[in-house]
Amino acid sequence: MRTNIAVRHALIAALILSGSALTVPSAYAADADQLALLKRSVSEWNQWRTDNPNVTPDLTSADLAGTNLLGANLSSADLTDATLTDTNLTEVNLTGAKLRGVKATGSLLFSAVLDNADANGANFEGSNLSSIKGRHTIFASADLRNANLSDADLAEADLNGANLAGANMSCKNHELCTTTPAG
Repeated sequence: MRTNIAVRHALIAALILSGSALTVPSAYAADADQLALLKRSVSEWNQWRTDNPNVTPDLTSADLAGTNLLGANLSSADLTDATLTDTNLTEVNLTGAKLRGVKATGSLLFSAVLDNADANGANFEGSNLSSIKGRHTIFASADLRNANLSDADLAEADLNGANLAGANMSCKNHELCTTTPAG
């Protein structure tokens, strides 16, 4: 998968240098088959993940707005610039996922696992992230305005430059939390 992206980048550079017209509609689009499977059934998706442990899901720029993804295994998935607005991500495994630029306003991430995820610049405005596991997660420059982070475990999470205006910061294991650190 990464080789294809490198080839695309080389092709794009060659076309730009040659002055040729450039149309690359799918260079940064999600894998259509993977996206269709996830939208069809979380159960089938999770079985596919179990059967294909070496495949890194490519859901780049996917539109999953309003989708019920309760319990989906999205660990290590590339969701860069995906739209997850008003999406149910309860108990979703997002360990190590690429969430850069994700638009997840008004989403429900109750008890989701985001350990080691990269959510740099993601938009979680008004989302419910209560009880998430966000250890070592990068929330740098993320929009967390009016988000609910109650009981969220944010041990060693990077919140540098994150917009926390109006956020419920009764989380744990981070200096910005308003509750006593867990023991």
